[in-house]
Amino acid sequence: MSASGTVEGIQFERIVQSSFRIRSGDLVIYVDPHRLTEADKADLVLITHEHFDHLDSTAIAAIQTDDTVVIANGPCAQRVKGRGKVVAMKEGDTVTEKGVQVRAVAGYNSFHPRGFNVGFVFTVAGKNIYHAGDTDRVPEMAALGPIDVALIPIGGTYTMDEKEAAEAVRDIKPKAVIPMHYGYATSGDPKKFATLVGDIAQVTIL
Repeated sequence: MSASGTVEGIQFERIVQSSFRIRSGDLVIYVDPHRLTEADKADLVLITHEHFDHLDSTAIAAIQTDDTVVIANGPCAQRVKGRGKVVAMKEGDTVTEKGVQVRAVAGYNSFHPRGFNVGFVFTVAGKNIYHAGDTDRVPEMAALGPIDVALIPIGGTYTMDEKEAAEAVRDIKPKAVIPMHYGYATSGDPKKFATLVGDIAQVTIL
């Protein structure tokens, strides 16, 4: 079940797993939309990798219009069909669409080899938002630059667990953090994560 909250002046709704709807004014951004059949139409859609709970063609179709821009990791871009514009990105690329600057950054582990998954750093209303995708703690996290809100996986098995995710927060140094990738196909305890993060960053559980 989805839950929403306002963090750093921006509305975040965690739909399921690592799927988010992010709103600022009239701008609507989805990251890894999943399990949506009816939803607000998207201005911008970001896809981190091609696993079923991140690349969901039915969900994308439900939120696309002719004006929607989908930004996706390279292999995903080839699988996105329907209306609107599709932009392929790889680690290190930066694009600006719908007035939003988007940078693809490293995110990887043994289940998601480097290049299979990317994280995204994107700027909305002057705030830098980081969605890590499916990843472990990686050295590149310490070089992301200023981050206002970090969306970090905590589920273990396929991503970082709570302890490793809290260590990643120490590397990233965001103002605020929202845990994700738990409660659906993976475990992970957001309250445990919040305790481990302590006062390093504001933790919002959705």
